[in-house]
Amino acid sequence: MGQLQIALIVIGAIIIAAVIAYNTWQSGKFKRQRAAVEDDVQTAIEPAGLDTLTSDTHGHTLEPVALSPEVAPRPRLMPLQIDPLIDAIASYLLEPVRSGEVLLPRLPKTARAGAKRMLFEGRNAETGQWEPLQPQHPYAELQAAVQLSNRAGPINAIEFSEFIAKCHELGEALSVAPDLPDMAEALEQARSLDAFANDNDAQLSITLRARSVPWGIDFLRQRAQAAGFVPGAEAGRMVLLYQDVEQAPTPLVHLQFDARADLSDSAAAVSHATLLLEVPQAPAAQKPFGRMRQAARELATALDAAVVDDNNAPLPDAALDHIEKQLDLLYEVLEQRGLPAGSAAAQRLFS
Repeated sequence: MGQLQIALIVIGAIIIAAVIAYNTWQSGKFKRQRAAVEDDVQTAIEPAGLDTLTSDTHGHTLEPVALSPEVAPRPRLMPLQIDPLIDAIASYLLEPVRSGEVLLPRLPKTARAGAKRMLFEGRNAETGQWEPLQPQHPYAELQAAVQLSNRAGPINAIEFSEFIAKCHELGEALSVAPDLPDMAEALEQARSLDAFANDNDAQLSITLRARSVPWGIDFLRQRAQAAGFVPGAEAGRMVLLYQDVEQAPTPLVHLQFDARADLSDSAAAVSHATLLLEVPQAPAAQKPFGRMRQAARELATALDAAVVDDNNAPLPDAALDHIEKQLDLLYEVLEQRGLPAGSAAAQRLFS
């Protein structure tokens, strides 16, 4: 390694250390400011008091504890984006209450920290619910979050420092001291989450290969639509959708084929197509693997196709039955971690 490379590495390390030190100092300053504010608030509300029963992770009932506004349980009454299982969260107490119309223009122009997405929620002052910011709604609290991990890997120190810097800028714009997450704890959580995701990610595929002549693109689309698939957002992709009462139609199983052939004229032909299932992103209750198997059977008959794996080896029912049993174990692991397949948090983590 040359002297120039060594010098650049040393300079980079110094810059990172300086950013971390600055963020630590800023965090300490804001926490001291916030503590002073909360002391005044706590003095004002102490006569009323608030008791609740809490439970530990094993379900044992603990003694009643007094709750201040800072640690009161969040009323999770609707599906939300921010989740402490996969996000590092900074919070802002808004006194007085601010409208979404005031808050929205003050959010960071780019809702990313490096390659990681940032999210924002407000606690509605009238309903007490957490929700995406709406212009006309009043908010008593704001949260800014950054996703700790995705399929690109865990958040790193530079990305986390960028998140903290943006939180400070938002706090200055609102004249509110943020309560910031600890960097060391967040990075450790990110590494643990990434290791879990790597161990429990699964993308399953079933390939359909023409037994004789290739299929025309129009012929393939027609047979896929007859099996329930609809055109996807990208060339060479169709999707089998599911829908529940809480969200718009969502892809369950993908059908992929040559995108270049799909973009060319209707005379183009392909000799194979692949059914793809992103296991953590599809709810187990929808029986996604069973629906993928059924779609494979229907398309194999309609297209005169062989059902094979990635190595062009036949996929008999016995092999597919074994895979389905293994999936039941994976669903259980995801459920125990609090990231059931198809949940908003699982879809974000495994993407």
